[in-house]
Amino acid sequence: MLVLGGNQHLVREGSELLVNRLDLKDGKSAKAPATILEPVLGKGSVTYKVLEQEKGPKILVMKYKAKSRYRKKRGFRAQLTKIVVEKIEA
Repeated sequence: MLVLGGNQHLVREGSELLVNRLDLKDGKSAKAPATILEPVLGKGSVTYKVLEQEKGPKILVMKYKAKSRYRKKRGFRAQLTKIVVEKIEA
């Protein structure tokens, strides 16, 4: 299990993930601590490479109150980072 941006991700070597935005440039590699087969091996590390920064799908949020002509419409797009897992070390 890899924890990035407050979320847990199940990873394998070569897998691509969309995670919450990381402050890394495209093409840069980084290393993060990970849990590998908890009762057997325990702690380890994962090396990953940033492919690109992108935006998630648009989510529309509507507020409405009956009989008072109150309507609000807002949109939200999450800032995401696409990474690829290069190496898992135990």
